[in-house]
Amino acid sequence: MGESKRKDLPVIVRRPGKALSKKHRMRLGLGKFIKLAVPFLSMILLILLVVVPLILLGWFAFFSDLFLVQAVTVVDARPHTIEQVKTILEDKIDEVVIKRNIFFLQSDLLESAVLAELPQVRTVHIVRKLPGTVKAIVQEKEPALLLLSSGQYYFVDDNGVPYEKARLDTLPGIVLPIVKNDDQETQVVLGVAAVEPSFVMFMRSVQDKLPDRVGAEVAEIHIPSLAAREVHYYLNNNWRILFDATRAFEQQIRTLEQLLLETISEEDQERLEYIDLRIPQRAYYRVGGGE
Repeated sequence: MGESKRKDLPVIVRRPGKALSKKHRMRLGLGKFIKLAVPFLSMILLILLVVVPLILLGWFAFFSDLFLVQAVTVVDARPHTIEQVKTILEDKIDEVVIKRNIFFLQSDLLESAVLAELPQVRTVHIVRKLPGTVKAIVQEKEPALLLLSSGQYYFVDDNGVPYEKARLDTLPGIVLPIVKNDDQETQVVLGVAAVEPSFVMFMRSVQDKLPDRVGAEVAEIHIPSLAAREVHYYLNNNWRILFDATRAFEQQIRTLEQLLLETISEEDQERLEYIDLRIPQRAYYRVGGGE
């Protein structure tokens, strides 16, 4: 048998230095570009999906008209106090960095402004209600007494601070003791203590207990001046009793009771003009026109 003949396939060998075809080079370049571009495009997409909405949300919240303060409401206060609080809040709201935007309001600063300008306010709580309402919950002071000085009545709180001029339309529905200051030159300043807190407590004790202990009602209360340490009670039986407002009432009233039971006769009590209890452990009195 003759040898079979094998036909070898041609082998193509790229010689060194021979350039790739243009089409092949374009494929390689496109592949590299895609590899490099995918992370970059992913970052761009992430920015578009996250950052841009945040920017739009920020603009919508801080620069659109939706969250501008449109209404200021005040509750739990008298009508004239409501108007005063509204005026103060409106002025302060107009001063915020981005005008009247509810997110830039500082509740503590608004509360401090109200307390600083209105002595009759005990507490105030500011609430921001979206989209554009500011609500002030106000608690006003309760008067402990009325002070009459230089022809003007003032409400005085438990701390002895005159906080408001008293008018007929602002009087509370309770009977208050009226303290008359006999020093007509005294200047009363709202928001500044006129008497000590201990004086107010003493006044309350006398007002509550004196009528039952002596059998007569209080007609008038006088003090020589706002700085005085004494208080004079005029009773409806024409007695005048002088107390030391710096000492406990109970100690002085016991001295008074002992004087009425053991020293001053019933006949003399009918002509009694005054009893002075201002000196500790002593008591002075006048009957008729003499000692």
